[in-house]
Amino acid sequence: MEPITFTARKHPLPNEVSVDFGLQLVGSLPVHSLTTMPMLPWVVAEVRRLSRQSSRKEPVTKQVRLCVSPSGLRCEPEPGRSQQWDPLICSSIFECKPQHVHKLIHNSHDPSYFACLIKEDAVHRQSICHVFKADDQTKCWSSL
Repeated sequence: MEPITFTARKHPLPNEVSVDFGLQLVGSLPVHSLTTMPMLPWVVAEVRRLSRQSSRKEPVTKQVRLCVSPSGLRCEPEPGRSQQWDPLICSSIFECKPQHVHKLIHNSHDPSYFACLIKEDAVHRQSICHVFKADDQTKCWSSL
């Protein structure tokens, strides 16, 4: 018996358009919500440094799909070509509303990297910085 494979898309609104990007999630780092734009390059550099340190032991970079729509931003693991979609293990890495995306930056020296600062917790003044790497640097920043 052949296994049935399909792709199920979860869209909050039925007629909503979503744009998906295949990226690598380099890493994430919690930061204070008052982190300013001039501080973000250092945060990104720290995430990349931590990723390189960890990759010596085991690969940390994950292939992900970043889904951007008017109602939100969702990052989910890329199942790969050989894996079947499983609703029990296929969950979002993070999901947020557009108004929670606080800052979006890219590295002018290496345009294949960009970062997204998301306000996570207003009570504890916590944000998280997610750093991504695109395989095609020409599509990385122009698409966002």
